[in-house]
Amino acid sequence: MSTWPPHTFLGEVIVTLIFGFLGIMLIVLGFKIFDWLCPKIDVEVELSEKHNIAVAIVIAAVIIGVSIVTAAVLTAPAVIAAP
Repeated sequence: MSTWPPHTFLGEVIVTLIFGFLGIMLIVLGFKIFDWLCPKIDVEVELSEKHNIAVAIVIAAVIIGVSIVTAAVLTAPAVIAAP
């Protein structure tokens, strides 16, 4: 019996939860790396106190970009393993 790809509904649910959690963690890590690389931008102050829309747009772009890269990384094994 092969463990990958899962052939049962429960296996699919477990794999979905694992990859979903991994994806969210990678997106958070990507945002934290961006925050670490740009120490002059205090995102919380800019958004909550100054209501800086430009910072909100940049942060949204960073999160979307990291999400696209994360999705590509997480789906690459499925593409390689497909017969």
